[in-house]
Amino acid sequence: MKKIFIFLILISTFGYLVAQQKIDKAFPYLTWVDPQSGEKSSQGELFGYDVLVFTPVHQRIENLPKSDPCYKSENNLDFYLVGRYKNESMTDAVNILYSPGPSWDPNFVITDKNNKVIWNFICENMCINLTGVIYTSGNVDKMFDERCKFQLQNNRVVEAKQPYLYVGIKDKLLKPVKLYSDKTGGEVIATLPVGYEVEVLLSENYDKFAENIDYPINYLVRTSFGLVGWLRLTSEDTYHLDPVIRGLGYLGD
Repeated sequence: MKKIFIFLILISTFGYLVAQQKIDKAFPYLTWVDPQSGEKSSQGELFGYDVLVFTPVHQRIENLPKSDPCYKSENNLDFYLVGRYKNESMTDAVNILYSPGPSWDPNFVITDKNNKVIWNFICENMCINLTGVIYTSGNVDKMFDERCKFQLQNNRVVEAKQPYLYVGIKDKLLKPVKLYSDKTGGEVIATLPVGYEVEVLLSENYDKFAENIDYPINYLVRTSFGLVGWLRLTSEDTYHLDPVIRGLGYLGD
């Protein structure tokens, strides 16, 4: 039984990785590397940067010189100093760190010159461009592969809040569902059986830095005929091993 459960976890995780839209394809003008090793990569977690404003380091923080503000003698969460970012509008460089997390919770952190945290975000992939715009993507601790945008400015990172989040999952239903005219109910637009192909277009946006995050449960879905309605998930449907459709389910602890 234990072997079957582990196999299901691996299959589910593989499906999420295959479904994930690789961020490096959207920004080919950046240099893309593994955040730990600094080697050029298109697999696993990715970090992208502009060579004009980023100085790579790629060292575990306990191996840094003791004079470095990011140095710590203990590193239980396996943090790496990816490098330092500074564009022409900035007085001081900021530090960009990465940790794979204790149970596959990849985490990027930005700190100021004194190593005070100014941004901390769980995601598989991150990049930062010449003007301090940050893009992130990934499934971990989220319902689907989320694409987000932030702006680094004046030692602050602010999200560019989208009205909706793009989902872009197209597959066959694993459970029968109803699509509604409104997020809270309304008219039934469509009643769809198991095996029917749909496309999940959009989700509600939410506060990603709230203490108790409410992940979106309402999704705008298009039928293969072209009707569009709201899919309302139950708490059971949000579990990634028992989803309504592959790729839509909370992938986390």
